Amino acid sequence: MITTKSLQVYQIALSYLPEVGPVKGKKLASLYPYLPDIFQLASYRPFASDVLREAEKTVLICQADEVEILYFEDSAYPQRIKDLYDAPLILFKKGNIDLNDHRIVAAVGTRHASDVGKKVTRDLVEAAQKDQIIFVSGFARGIDIALHKACIDYQIPTVAVLAGGFRHIYPPENGSYVNAIIQNGALLSEYAPHIPPASYHFPVRNRIIAGISDATVIVEAAEKGGALITADYAYNYNRTVFAVPGSLNRPFSKGCNHLIRNQKAIIFTSWEDLMMELNWAQVKDRLALNPALMQKLFTLNESSILSFLHREGNISFNELVNRSEIKQDELSLILLNLELMGMIQSTDGDGFMLA
Repeated sequence: MITTKSLQVYQIALSYLPEVGPVKGKKLASLYPYLPDIFQLASYRPFASDVLREAEKTVLICQADEVEILYFEDSAYPQRIKDLYDAPLILFKKGNIDLNDHRIVAAVGTRHASDVGKKVTRDLVEAAQKDQIIFVSGFARGIDIALHKACIDYQIPTVAVLAGGFRHIYPPENGSYVNAIIQNGALLSEYAPHIPPASYHFPVRNRIIAGISDATVIVEAAEKGGALITADYAYNYNRTVFAVPGSLNRPFSKGCNHLIRNQKAIIFTSWEDLMMELNWAQVKDRLALNPALMQKLFTLNESSILSFLHREGNISFNELVNRSEIKQDELSLILLNLELMGMIQSTDGDGFMLA
């Protein structure tokens, strides 16, 4: 029988195997549910002792540093990215925030943030104070740290997604904000605490920012850069992307204007408009009118269905099954529950729409 500690060692070791990335790792885990069997395969036996030794070291470090290890099959693993093809096998988290609880919005931008960009970021956070939001960013200089600082000031949970382990905070001057972020949010990384950041970590880190968020706001961006990489991930993951428009001759508005022009992003004008676009404002108003619902946070599947109906209008049951990839029996229960709550209503035939 495998103990919890030894199971975590095998889970981490799976991610350490050479030439085994997220896609192949998940396939191996599905073929060999008893993970020790993987390390007996001829292809991986030569590496088994080394990766298991390194994985055990990682587990001990995480225990010493009070870092939570999230395997992709764990209930605490962020469900928004669990089924994405390139989601990490392992995430490391330091902080008590539940990444499957509240709504999550990412806000990212250039490291060379202007005063206007910083103000837009702060105004965005201030406007969201009463809406049970978690804000996510990449802990970089510029717009990212402006978002985290505003969240600290307004006591809104924020998640900083790092491109290295938690023992190697980068940039170092942002280290002074770590404790405040952990107290009311979390640090998150796919790299173990003792792994330093590397240049190639930063672009792939951005897929986590986009993947765990319901929407991404690009505040300022040049024609190329990390913010646009995050926007591309979010767009490809079928998340809603917003961009703050700017003057044509401002270099760090060009990226945002490009996204809007190519219909990869919606113009961001205010927090209220974002709430309306995501159908969160209607839900908020209905909750305010019905105090009995105030105690309920919608599940990810419920929020997904409400979002589909908001965007598409009347959708048939079969189309919802195909679009949401939720099993028919489970979807029927979700729809019934939302209908009893007064959030949706059935239409002629087998369709549904917002109430």
